[in-house]
Amino acid sequence: MSVEIPVFHYKTRTSDASDIYSYGFAFTSGDLDAAVKSLADLFPDMLRLAECEKSCQLMAGEIEKTRRRVNALEHIMIPEMQEKIKYITMKLDENERSTQIRLMKVKDMMLEQTHHYSEKMS
Repeated sequence: MSVEIPVFHYKTRTSDASDIYSYGFAFTSGDLDAAVKSLADLFPDMLRLAECEKSCQLMAGEIEKTRRRVNALEHIMIPEMQEKIKYITMKLDENERSTQIRLMKVKDMMLEQTHHYSEKMS
């Protein structure tokens, strides 16, 4: 499962190509220039890190859902199905025994009827 995360392009510069920083130099120190440059250098890596972190969070959520489904299958559905299979097998065996007994009784009745019939004829 691939998740598309939109990519945002952050710019530390203004739309004017000759203006390298988006603030005025009159009221700021040189340290701000270094900080803005560091931010500009690190920002793509920070975005990539945020993307990876979000992907990991989404995967963790999917893994948790899958774990719950597996637990439900292992602890609820499979035992229920095994009980149903056991019940159905027992009923089929019972029906088979019942049919076998019925056939044996019919055979005995037929033999008895045939035997009595042959005795009456003699």
